[in-house]
Amino acid sequence: MSGRPEILFPLFADLETLEGVGPKTAAHFAQMGVEKPRDLIFTLPHSGIDRQRRESVRDVTAPAVVTVEAVVGRHIPPSARGRPYRVEMTDAKTTFQLVFFHAHPDYLQKILPTGQRRVVSGKVEIFDGIAQIVHPDHVLRVEEAGEIPAFEPVYPLTSGITQRLMAKAMQSALARAPKLAEWIDSGQKQKAKWPDWEEALAAAHAPKTHADLA
Repeated sequence: MSGRPEILFPLFADLETLEGVGPKTAAHFAQMGVEKPRDLIFTLPHSGIDRQRRESVRDVTAPAVVTVEAVVGRHIPPSARGRPYRVEMTDAKTTFQLVFFHAHPDYLQKILPTGQRRVVSGKVEIFDGIAQIVHPDHVLRVEEAGEIPAFEPVYPLTSGITQRLMAKAMQSALARAPKLAEWIDSGQKQKAKWPDWEEALAAAHAPKTHADLA
């Protein structure tokens, strides 16, 4: 019989109980030593990406990550086999392109309907004088743009695990973190101005700048 306190049971449940994690994904997580929600919450971000909203792709010096709101323009199917699918976008100051290789046109027409506004985030680069974002990290409706953090934590990964999948599973695991009695001497905790365990854990997974990762 386990002597583990019942309050900790959710952190020791099967990884497949987390949102977005099935048997195949759980097997991929196991490759990086993550087998329980407990393992996941102690897998900390090692870097971060500035995704603050900009008015235009012109507001950053390429190559750089940019997040902008833009109007979807025309779709340009590939002119030959092996060529990319392009979608023209117009932000507050200029026009740029989203570029997709091995694209599924029906899907792109669905998420990027011509004439609609979308918030996109990804690495903008200049190719033949044209600003381009190849395979943007985020393409969202304007009302969903809050899902993109101003500073996005970057986690260690393994084959079969993407940053988006990791973030989704991590939020599900963090929601299981219980409020625990502090085990640090209260006088020392107050003197050092340390946060509660729950607060510290949440802050570790929600850095605001690169300095927070130090």
